[in-house]
Amino acid sequence: MTEKEIYQLEKQKTATTPMLKRVLCNYLPVSNVDQAAKWYADTFGLTVKKREPEGAILVLGDGQWIFLLESTSHSSANFITNQWDGEGYEMFSLTFEVDNIVDLHKKLRDTGAEAQPLVDHDGCGLQFKFKDPDGNKFNVWQDPKSV
Repeated sequence: MTEKEIYQLEKQKTATTPMLKRVLCNYLPVSNVDQAAKWYADTFGLTVKKREPEGAILVLGDGQWIFLLESTSHSSANFITNQWDGEGYEMFSLTFEVDNIVDLHKKLRDTGAEAQPLVDHDGCGLQFKFKDPDGNKFNVWQDPKSV
């Protein structure tokens, strides 16, 4: 195989393979890192690592990291869209996959968190939305094959 042919094959491979592999970590705005880290650890059993000089890292079950950083603007990770669930919908930034959505939903409700009702989306599985104490909105999903 000539050098030109090898170059063409590599070029073709690059063109068909996505250059972005996965999401390594996410960043969430919070008003108080220590309080937010405690809430996530207590509520979800996540491991918390301190990030120097400031901030905290939450470690999910698959090893993915979520950084908690104090926001100077007191904003959330939510945004408004007309392209999801009607006009002016407050959109969540992340969907978490879980193994036991019913128990998690109950725990959030029992602890007073703002958690919407469980919804069965048939082939798409059970889901619900919740907000953390800083108003960051999330979706939770369980694979229908594991229910």
